[in-house]
Amino acid sequence: MKTKRLKAEVRETSRRPELELLKALAIISMILCHPVIRLGIHNPGYENEFLFFLGEEIFGKYLCVTHAFMFAMGFGMIFMRKSEPKDLMLRGVKIYLLGYALNFFRYGIYSLAEGVIAGEFRSDILEALFGMDILHFAGLALIITGFLKKLKFREVHMLAISGILSVIGSIIPFIDTGNYAGNWFLGHFVFTKFDACCFPFFNWYIFVAAGMFFGSILRRTEEPDRLYKRLMIVSCCIMVVYIVLTFCFGVFFLCRDREYYATSLLESIGLLSIDLSLLSAFYFLLKRVPVSKFRVFLDMSRNITLIYIIHWCIIGFVDSIFCFMFEISFPWPVIYLFGVILIVLSGWLAKLWAKRKQSAKA
Repeated sequence: MKTKRLKAEVRETSRRPELELLKALAIISMILCHPVIRLGIHNPGYENEFLFFLGEEIFGKYLCVTHAFMFAMGFGMIFMRKSEPKDLMLRGVKIYLLGYALNFFRYGIYSLAEGVIAGEFRSDILEALFGMDILHFAGLALIITGFLKKLKFREVHMLAISGILSVIGSIIPFIDTGNYAGNWFLGHFVFTKFDACCFPFFNWYIFVAAGMFFGSILRRTEEPDRLYKRLMIVSCCIMVVYIVLTFCFGVFFLCRDREYYATSLLESIGLLSIDLSLLSAFYFLLKRVPVSKFRVFLDMSRNITLIYIIHWCIIGFVDSIFCFMFEISFPWPVIYLFGVILIVLSGWLAKLWAKRKQSAKA
């Protein structure tokens, strides 16, 4: 009995290394993607370049990026010490506001400066300052999850709700209210216009709910090996079918107008199959290879929010100054090299920041 109790306590309180590796892969993929979609668009004919497709679609959408982040966030909520409704909602508000702080330092400050110098107010200033991103969605998801928990909803209920919302969100995307404020407000929930929103709640909450649901199952199981074996078999089968059909019918063929941000329920299941297959693979990999071998990636995972903010601020500076101001177009090898350097640099700066913050508290 003592052994079982001890195992349960470890599952309840310890960090899940397989989840940390999934998050690390997600942030690496995302950092490789963002220079491509921000710097690469200054090259004429970039839409037809394979290296643009590789960065935007493979690294930026399929290879466990935002959907893996949100699955991991939901998964992590099950093992968080402070997971009361009030804690979740307060954390959600902080992350939501952090999204606007990032907007300001990423592109907003440069758009405002250009507007002041030019003496005119352009519409892209609103996009730079108020355009929604993953931090806004993450904050909103935490707030609503806290509210649902306060109403005594369980993980299975949230998963069912997220499925219904996903269907609704995929039926009614691309709404245009006729003004930016309306598109921005409505864009929190369903997809409206590209300049006002991305990751609308109805379409993307399913990844958070799936993470919570799986985390709750893992926390209760006495046989995680057996659970992960079954998960790997099922998720890999779905993933193979999904990838084959994608090759046959094209990217995001299950989404309306093939729009990634307006992902449908079936498309979301396909993306989740990739995340769950990799999560299972990492679980069994860590049974053969010591966790210490992955220390660099585990550090990245722990500082993931800092890395996300730092890498975007650097990209915003390079894009605004070199590409927009000096009209420099970087060749694809340079863009990908910049992405690799950015992984190392933002990881190092985030680790340094975290150490100083910890020292200041001590």
